[in-house]
Amino acid sequence: MPCMKMCCFQFSTRLGSIIVGISSMLQVLIPAIVLIGVGGADRLKIVASDMNDHINDFGQDAIFIWLLNFTYSDPKGIFLGTVLFCGIHALCCVLMIIGAIKFQKYLLTPFIFMDFLRLCILSLTHVIGMMVIKKQLNLGDLIAITIAGGFGLLLLFYLWACVVALYQILGIVKTEKYRKLFGNDPISRNNISTANDENTTNLQPTVTTKDKYFTYNSNFSNEYSKDNVHEYTN
Repeated sequence: MPCMKMCCFQFSTRLGSIIVGISSMLQVLIPAIVLIGVGGADRLKIVASDMNDHINDFGQDAIFIWLLNFTYSDPKGIFLGTVLFCGIHALCCVLMIIGAIKFQKYLLTPFIFMDFLRLCILSLTHVIGMMVIKKQLNLGDLIAITIAGGFGLLLLFYLWACVVALYQILGIVKTEKYRKLFGNDPISRNNISTANDENTTNLQPTVTTKDKYFTYNSNFSNEYSKDNVHEYTN
């Protein structure tokens, strides 16, 4: 059973998946273009060096220290890996949009895996970021940013689930049972033919006859034996 039938209670999962593909493409291309525009690997090394000089202003969690040292020691690898990931993800978005238009569920598979990986990375980044900047914010601001980021991630996971639902629906409409009922085109639904069609064509309209005491149909005498029929007299 699909995890959802409508996207945002308004759009079909097919149209919703196309919208998700376009928005996801922008979400990965814009940061990659910005990263390239500000200097790429050199800029990453400068930021890592500056944060290392003011390390006491941040929460010194072990994973944050490891990421900071890794970025400072190999900024080019971080930069190339980020740009490569964004490029592959953008290509998966294009394939997913084509798959939604052409009803080809195998074209949705790369996007489902890549976007799930992206959302996991964003979730981990959000958690680490909250631990890092907790010294620079008061408790109220920290709670507000944490909740806002959580709702943002929840929305992204919901949009990802829309594509998963379309994948499930395409799996249903491609089955032999569905094709026998509705044809090969999922959009144009054919008339349902069942084994009872032949019997329904032979049905005769029911004729009702009013008597003085009750109303009965024309099949009454066939369904009940005359011995069980009581006669009513004045």
